[in-house]
Amino acid sequence: MPAIASLWHLLNFCAPAAFLAVLLVLARWVFARKATPLLPWYGQLALHFLAGCAALFVALLWQGRDGSVVGYALLVLTLATSQWAVLGSWRR
Repeated sequence: MPAIASLWHLLNFCAPAAFLAVLLVLARWVFARKATPLLPWYGQLALHFLAGCAALFVALLWQGRDGSVVGYALLVLTLATSQWAVLGSWRR
């Protein structure tokens, strides 16, 4: 496989994590305006993206293929947990 094809596969593999990371950062400004996050917006974006990519990679190893419903459920659960942690919700 050529290098450009490998790059496109990697970018498409990480695209759901990137989309949800951006969506979570934007949704915090709408739904949790009063909550003070522990990280700035770019830190939240990086944390959510890395956690989402890790969740997708674990699902790939577990299922043997990407794009499974279980993998996307793990992605949503992981990003919800990281958003909960970033907003410091355990202190309330």
